[in-house]
Amino acid sequence: MRKNLVKAFTLFLTAALLSVACKGTDAPVPDTKKPDDKEEPKEGEPAFVTPISDLKAEKTEKANELHITWTFPAKVDRTEITCLQEGDNESNAIKTNIMRPSDDKGSFRLHVLQHGTYTISAVAIDDKGNRSEKATTIAIPTHENDVLLVFPEGSDPVTVGTRLGQRFIQTVSSSPHNTRVNYPYVCTYLGAFWFAQAVNNDQMYNDLRTRYDNSFFSANAPTLPTPDHVDNNIFGSVPLEIYKKVKDSKYLNLGMDYADKQWELPANPTPTQQNYHNQGYSWQTRIWIDDMFMITAIQAQAYQTTGDRKYIDRAAKEMAMYLDEIQRPNGLFYHAPDAPFYWGRGNGWMAVGIAELLRILPEDNPDRPKIENAYKLMMSTLLQYQAEDGMWRQLIDKSELWKETSGTAMFTYAMIVGVKKGWLDKVTYGTAARKAWLSLLTYINNDDNITDVCEGTNKNSSYQFYVDRKRNVGDLHGQAPMLWCAYALAADL
Repeated sequence: MRKNLVKAFTLFLTAALLSVACKGTDAPVPDTKKPDDKEEPKEGEPAFVTPISDLKAEKTEKANELHITWTFPAKVDRTEITCLQEGDNESNAIKTNIMRPSDDKGSFRLHVLQHGTYTISAVAIDDKGNRSEKATTIAIPTHENDVLLVFPEGSDPVTVGTRLGQRFIQTVSSSPHNTRVNYPYVCTYLGAFWFAQAVNNDQMYNDLRTRYDNSFFSANAPTLPTPDHVDNNIFGSVPLEIYKKVKDSKYLNLGMDYADKQWELPANPTPTQQNYHNQGYSWQTRIWIDDMFMITAIQAQAYQTTGDRKYIDRAAKEMAMYLDEIQRPNGLFYHAPDAPFYWGRGNGWMAVGIAELLRILPEDNPDRPKIENAYKLMMSTLLQYQAEDGMWRQLIDKSELWKETSGTAMFTYAMIVGVKKGWLDKVTYGTAARKAWLSLLTYINNDDNITDVCEGTNKNSSYQFYVDRKRNVGDLHGQAPMLWCAYALAADL
């Protein structure tokens, strides 16, 4: 028995030695294949495609729009993006193929038909049609009712308007006494009072009123503007605005004097002034687009203050005549008949003037349909010339010119009013106004002054004249309409 065990062990040891000898003496090659590496596809099987990475879907400033971004993997030439609303049938999913760009960063703006929660999925596809696994994310676009209501932190109208209102109070406090009567001051005062009331900021309102009283109802008050020109008569709109709240007759008397004298023919009128007066128009008529804010604003305030229809009706009649005289077929306006340029701020005065007039004009006024149609035509053309970032330019139709803030703010105000009053489509024009507002905020410097404001500008027949206008900082031509925008966004119009 013992001999048999020794013999079996000897045979086993011999077999083991022979096995080692047959394999040679080289060290074994380590297996470098990673556990998650895919096997090369066998013939007839699809190739493995790496999924896309960094898939994001974010809401934009536009209602019902999602901005989808991702990174393409190597060896993939397109991505299929699928969008499906929560609770909807998969057969209704929106599918879009996006080709690979040069930088591997995919980007796509998707407009969905209605507000809701959406599942966004993306599949990478190679040149043979092989598909990757899905990457998915969830997104909710901006609601159409939020376009002019919900803003990123720090860009909401209350925050911005408060900054601008306080800046104006500082400007009034530090400015030379006799500069407070010109129309840029008047327009900024008007915007600041509107805003303070809209947001119930009593401290700001009282500070503004105190400074106004110190300027115009004190022993050292400056000489008030002579009521003989549209740029002077607009002065009366601010005391009328104050009167509506405090009911002090000193404001009423001051403001109504300017409103009435805009239609009261002066002694020794020119033939032109006499002719306009005889037709029922203001003797101050001159057929410049600026007039359609300067005239309509003071007359509208007089109507709101007194309730007398003659003020608003004559303002509407004046506007209808101006539309006949100078509105172009595309809805825009030359600066004047002998200044054939679509100057930004000039058109801005008209845009705001029409919007303000329509906001106050009774529905039964016979000129209202004409004015509303002219307004809508102007707004639709402005959409065509809005830059990608939301701005409009010094000359509206000249893409080579600089982006100008005062005209942009005025167009923004006109669109905000139109959307809130229901005259304009809320998605289309609300989106345009929101984009413009957010872009304008980038032009407010650390001192809360608006930059890139076209300086005060007379009419001119030279293109170069408009090109060369100075780009001011802190000019009240720009501060005023920004306050109007803050008011319009914050108010229940």
